[in-house]
Amino acid sequence: MFGPKSPRKTLGKLAILTSLAISISTAAITPATAAENYSSTVSFLAKSFVNGRALEGFTAGTMEYGFTLDAMMQLKAGGRSLVQQLPAVNYMLGTRSQPLGTASNGYLFNKDAALSLNVGRAGKFLFTSEVIDVPNNSIRYDVFKRLAARINSKTGEITGVTSGAIDYAWVALGLNSYQEHTLANKVVQKMLTLQNTDGGFGEVDPLVSTPDSTGLALQAINLRQDFGTTAQDKKRADAEKKAVAYLISTSVDKNHWNAYGEASVNSTAYAAMGLKAAGKKISAYSLWLKNQLAPKGGFMTSWSAGAGDKFATAQAIAPLLGKSYLDLLP
Repeated sequence: MFGPKSPRKTLGKLAILTSLAISISTAAITPATAAENYSSTVSFLAKSFVNGRALEGFTAGTMEYGFTLDAMMQLKAGGRSLVQQLPAVNYMLGTRSQPLGTASNGYLFNKDAALSLNVGRAGKFLFTSEVIDVPNNSIRYDVFKRLAARINSKTGEITGVTSGAIDYAWVALGLNSYQEHTLANKVVQKMLTLQNTDGGFGEVDPLVSTPDSTGLALQAINLRQDFGTTAQDKKRADAEKKAVAYLISTSVDKNHWNAYGEASVNSTAYAAMGLKAAGKKISAYSLWLKNQLAPKGGFMTSWSAGAGDKFATAQAIAPLLGKSYLDLLP
């Protein structure tokens, strides 16, 4: 593991970096570290990337960077190695041009007048880089420094939050994956103050709990369980119990969750990963997800007319396999 003061000595991997771009010869290709399960769904998601680099958003020609980071981790869950995701690794994580850009115009920045940092996505960048095990230490350091500048080191409060606990959770996950545990603990402790009375966590409207936000918060709570004071660790444990109770009580038929009044693959995926991170069995939710698979691969939604939907699939392979994002860390 590595942080700003202890760069990782990944000499074998650094050999494939040339002028900040990752290149590789066919001789270096190695098989995936895990057997590929649900290969048609993994293949469906991989083929959904435009030129292998990123998922296109709802507007033609516009990339959906947040979902792409999710999708890269889901492909890792499905057995796709760094080498097998090389175009996306180069585009999303391996060079500065896309995440940072010039004059803060990369995908880690909002499109407001100030080009402010998208704090949740910055945390997600750090976490995804670690999950995929990308040798991009200098870029991670730059992202970390920009992110740390938005965090009150005493209170853990983050400036520029727009998605409630979702942003706090991704920042905590990113900081912990970058070995910045003290600051991550501050962020987690601040996140716990956002927990609603029903035990869940909210997003854009922080007072409205969602299974997605609660599931991600549970993963942030459980990446490191004992690294604060005794009182802080007790708060984390208490918050975990309440969040788990919220998810169980809001599940439909004890096997999935709804969003906007209908069954949701994405909400079920994030909620199930949260429960898995909390040590709960998720086989019933994995089975429900399996039943949403399209004949030719991918997860079906109410609007996909029996075919796979790339956005649903971008978040659901890991829980289909009984895993959370924490299980994907090297």
